[in-house]
Amino acid sequence: MRSCYRDEESPDSPLDKNTKVCIIGAGIAGLYLALILQDLEIPNLSWDILEANRDRIGGRIYTHRFSEAHDDYYDVGAMRFPQIPIMSRVFDLFHRMQVPLKEFHMRDRSTNTKGHDISKIEDSPSASLLSQSFGPFKKSMQKDFVHGFQLLMQADAMSTREYLRGSHKSDFWTIQSAESNTTGTGMFDQAVSEGVMDFFDLDQPMTGPQDSGAAIKWYSIDGGSSVVIERMCDQINRHSTVELGKQVRRIAINGSADLSVSCAGEEKARDGYAAVFSTTPLACLQRIDTESLHLHPIQEEAIRCLRYENSTKVGIKFAYPWWIVDCGLRGGGSASSTLPSRTCVYPSHISEEAWNQPAVLLASYTWGQDATRMGALISNPSSAGSELGEDELLDLVLRDLVQQHRQYGITYEKLQALYLDHHAFCWGNSRLSSGAFALFAPGQFTNLYPSLSLPAADGKFHIVGEASSVHHGWVVGSLNSAYVAVYRFLLRHGQRRAIQKLEKNWGTVHELDLAGVAQLDRST
Repeated sequence: MRSCYRDEESPDSPLDKNTKVCIIGAGIAGLYLALILQDLEIPNLSWDILEANRDRIGGRIYTHRFSEAHDDYYDVGAMRFPQIPIMSRVFDLFHRMQVPLKEFHMRDRSTNTKGHDISKIEDSPSASLLSQSFGPFKKSMQKDFVHGFQLLMQADAMSTREYLRGSHKSDFWTIQSAESNTTGTGMFDQAVSEGVMDFFDLDQPMTGPQDSGAAIKWYSIDGGSSVVIERMCDQINRHSTVELGKQVRRIAINGSADLSVSCAGEEKARDGYAAVFSTTPLACLQRIDTESLHLHPIQEEAIRCLRYENSTKVGIKFAYPWWIVDCGLRGGGSASSTLPSRTCVYPSHISEEAWNQPAVLLASYTWGQDATRMGALISNPSSAGSELGEDELLDLVLRDLVQQHRQYGITYEKLQALYLDHHAFCWGNSRLSSGAFALFAPGQFTNLYPSLSLPAADGKFHIVGEASSVHHGWVVGSLNSAYVAVYRFLLRHGQRRAIQKLEKNWGTVHELDLAGVAQLDRST
């Protein structure tokens, strides 16, 4: 389908005068979609961007800044990006936006601090187990992604736990150890396809004789991931503006078969849209009235049922980087344990000249059941000491840091004395996300995902975002889904030349081949 217009010489029929579309959500998917439309320069086309958040743009790209100082921040959302082929669209965006990057060091500084570390129960090489189990799928997708993904779907009905128990005859403790050492609590209960895709997207080096690849380089954005959002907004604002505080309540078909969008607090609906692109998380979309769009029953089921995972982060600002000065832990990396805080992530770049200055540590990073439990102590937005739960949270995280660094003589009293401020966030507690990222349950990829992203309402309503991609929890998933939505919009309106320009300027994505582009309407 993508190549069938390349030899056409006839010009496209122009869009009707004053054709406009609506982009719901100003996260990275919505902004990327607007950037593409802006670049295509389609005559007669304009767009509105509606963002429910009153305070900021960016969605799950979110940098919390403790002050205006350059390094006085931590990334609450996406924070690190592997430079591998599947992520090339992300780095292309960084290049377009001239985003400053710095290397993110992924070295493991874990110390098995919990007295009853589950990995002690049975000496199981977790990484090797996952490499052996997931490696064939990974190699197949590296060779031919579409064919490899179709092969993976044959196992989609199983959880990771079931797959390891069946295919490799692994016992309970071996599987439990692998989960504890590689991911969040309960993550192996989700679809094995999710585990494989995460393994594939991370491009985790295999262990053993088959490992011949070079180490993967990871990067973060200098100044925080929100820098890319700011750069995107700077470009978009030359042609349109993002309207903040516009919470969409209803999307409907009006008498002329165009779509209308109703926002909270506005008396009249915004009508006359040729298309609406919803880039909100599915939980937020579920709360929008879409009854008159007559979504396909499977699509409605997908919006309701597709599973999201939780995630929490706690950033603490200390008087100086004690992990460097007192522990000698230079050059970044992370330390994981089975403590409630699970993982702390050290900044990759703190110059020696700054060792006597305040520094921010990502003191706790959790997902899965661990995040649900930590999230119960977090008030969004966080304000240090303002809530009893956050007093308990801070006490817990400091105690966990002491446990993780006790071999260096770190004490609770020392960390208390060095503490300056903290910020905590739980994505599952946020009304504008209701979860951190999509993570499908067994069978959901094969039975629900194919219908999720297909345009509805005569090809005019598009569900966009990382949940509509196969790359869940990664920025590339959001970008790919935005590209696919633009492609389908152009196809729906016969904009062949624009499709050629799209492919020339923005490349192609394999997800068009996964879902197909022939079925433009599942509304009947």
